[in-house]
Amino acid sequence: MPLHHDARASFGGRVLSLSIGAVLAVSLGGCPNRHPETEDPTAGAVEGSDEGDDEGEGTVVSTWEHAGAGHTSNIDLVVLSSDGKAALTRDQIGGTRLWPTLDGSREPIIIPVQGPQQLSVQSLEDGFTVAAVDSAGGAQIYEVSDGKVVELGTLAPFQPLFGIYVLPGGERVLALFRDHSIRLLDRSAAELHRFEESRFRPTSLRLASDGKTFAAVLAASGATNVIEIQRMRVEDGDGGPRIRRLGSMRTAESANALSETTAVMSPDAERFAVIDKPEGNSWSLSIVDLTKDVASPARVSVPMPAHLVPNIGFVGARELLASANDGSLSWLIDLEDGSQHPRTSAPQDFVNQGRAQSVTAGVQAVGHGTWLFVHDVEARSHRYLGYRAFQTQSVAISPSGKWVAWAYMAGPVFVETLGGDSGERYRLPSEPNLGTIKVRFFDDDHLITIDGAGGIHLYRWRDAKLVGEAGIHGAIRALHFEPERGLMLVERHNNDARLYEVSPDGFKGPYIVADQSFRAGLLASGTPDDRDAVMWTLDSGNKLRHYTLEELRADPSQESVLAKGEAIAPGKVAPLAIDRHGRHYGVRWNGAAMEVFVDFGRHVESKVSAAGDISMIVPSPSGASFVAIHQRGQNVSLSVHDSKTLDERWSYSTGVFNNEVVWSPDGRFVAVAANTGAVVLDAETGKPVQRRCGIEFEASGAAPVNAFNSLNLRSMCEG
Repeated sequence: MPLHHDARASFGGRVLSLSIGAVLAVSLGGCPNRHPETEDPTAGAVEGSDEGDDEGEGTVVSTWEHAGAGHTSNIDLVVLSSDGKAALTRDQIGGTRLWPTLDGSREPIIIPVQGPQQLSVQSLEDGFTVAAVDSAGGAQIYEVSDGKVVELGTLAPFQPLFGIYVLPGGERVLALFRDHSIRLLDRSAAELHRFEESRFRPTSLRLASDGKTFAAVLAASGATNVIEIQRMRVEDGDGGPRIRRLGSMRTAESANALSETTAVMSPDAERFAVIDKPEGNSWSLSIVDLTKDVASPARVSVPMPAHLVPNIGFVGARELLASANDGSLSWLIDLEDGSQHPRTSAPQDFVNQGRAQSVTAGVQAVGHGTWLFVHDVEARSHRYLGYRAFQTQSVAISPSGKWVAWAYMAGPVFVETLGGDSGERYRLPSEPNLGTIKVRFFDDDHLITIDGAGGIHLYRWRDAKLVGEAGIHGAIRALHFEPERGLMLVERHNNDARLYEVSPDGFKGPYIVADQSFRAGLLASGTPDDRDAVMWTLDSGNKLRHYTLEELRADPSQESVLAKGEAIAPGKVAPLAIDRHGRHYGVRWNGAAMEVFVDFGRHVESKVSAAGDISMIVPSPSGASFVAIHQRGQNVSLSVHDSKTLDERWSYSTGVFNNEVVWSPDGRFVAVAANTGAVVLDAETGKPVQRRCGIEFEASGAAPVNAFNSLNLRSMCEG
């Protein structure tokens, strides 16, 4: 559906009519046509919420299916299906994505092949067949259906390939091996037929839309840069399918290296177009008639900058689109009457990422940073597809384990169903410039958020009703919440902290703790010496202090605070963490190796750490387990250990620095937030339960400002 052309949008299987105001906002303000996962354009005040709530905004409720993942590096390869309905893309660090629709209604899906050399995709009745030549020269064939990716077959790299091509219809595959044989395969990679002849040495193939006809392209040879094109066909008979030639070889000249965008075939396999050479301020194109023995190709001249090799692709059987990557106009060329019509320019390539584009079935798809530019040539409309936010600052899980909240840098806060492939999503207000840096559930109905400016908010999240708010002057280091006592502790990088009492009605406090401690936390049941203690702190002199709520309410003086506290006992090491039951966790040197320990008070359990690189420990709410964060150079991983035996149960590599690692209140999940996304892991197995790598997926009419803000790190959703 062309962007801005229709005032109706399909959301999660429902069709909603936009209000007149929404239509005018889109038409006049250039607002993006957002994906249903980000907002419902009919939403104003939500049913059940108070009119004129504090934020002037009701929550937006939507449904979502199959959480996707954006690119975290610039796209450098684009391939379209022959029907123009889906695209495959690769980025500069090798990540691969399938875009199952090109209208913004479904998020891209990760294809588990890293650094593919070549890609192909075709539509099935209820999914897609995807094939890829991997970085080693082997190949994989996948089926993607209902958001799930299943490997169907592989080709080993000891017989390397030039390319692998899924035939339209998605049921059969052509593989072009580096011995120049062409082999017809089924989707399990079983060979159905092989075509090979001496002196017939194709290096690439071009497919027609009928699922049977294709062209074998032989690379330019000699000083004249002559390329050869052989039309071929897969034919089915009693003896099984066979590949045969159709007619004689055709030739064309090209002064440029062959690529998928400089040598192209029409969908009916009757024409072949090749970029030849510049002529003044134009480029000359050779058009070969594959159905006739014509002595020389026809010539077409198209206005394009001489210093840039243009990209071409057939829009239909007789129309050819030519475009450059400098932001100049594209041209639609009618090869029968010779007319040329201006069309929307492909986006300017600011980072010289290469000609990452494809044209077929009336659609042009071009990589624009981490976003995908989609040009509907016939409708003369375009859209950009991508994610507004990647960097996950915080993640939280509700006490029931049914909901997860994601907070993004300069992005929104979403609460959505945890587990499964679909669910509900609620959008909460967020500070527009700095985003939200911390989130915690107070209970299953209320969410605490802290924005980048230090604003603290308590929301009734289902209707986005702001219940209470407070504030801190930024520099926030950590957020702790103790559900048993309804206490919230906010640590600042200035080594001071604020304690708040929280109820469904709002906040009470703050009670400032300024004992220059660099670690602090909350206690559920005090300590053996003081059952009323609600908070602990540890300063740089290894002095451990405990505070009661009454003590903090009474506004203790600086002198009384400094006078209290006990030094860590001789022979003991300052802990990396203290859990809500008062147990100490840390690492120490035993004279021969680093070991991890848990101090239970009456005894200490310790075990040599195999890696010796633990930088942080996060105990579970019950204290039965803990997460150890391992920093290994530029790589970060985490492992979960049993607190009694210290045995490692599982490990998980995040690959990047973690912004936050938290447990769910019931201890069933471990959640990790990082700059490349977030993941919720099953605490027993370490298996991902849900992942979010990019939020606010949308279709926008204008190039987004963050399109080239790539991280150049693998997404948390890969691997």
